[in-house]
Amino acid sequence: MKLNPKANVVAFLQDVSNCKGQVFFSTKEGDLLNLSSTLSQYVFAVITAKPELLATGQVVCTEPSDASALAAYLTEED
Repeated sequence: MKLNPKANVVAFLQDVSNCKGQVFFSTKEGDLLNLSSTLSQYVFAVITAKPELLATGQVVCTEPSDASALAAYLTEED
């Protein structure tokens, strides 16, 4: 799933911290940013400021219930 470009990133990251499993942002280069890591959150924040980078990445949840909890921030559009 992709992050909705209009999503509130701060609220998204707060909700990620409540997830049971791991939540990653996968870049087109194959890098995985673990969004529970402060350093990865910083890199992710920089990526969200560049729409062309954000549009090419994917949010990956290891637990299906986490994907449901984050559904308000995600979209299936390319």
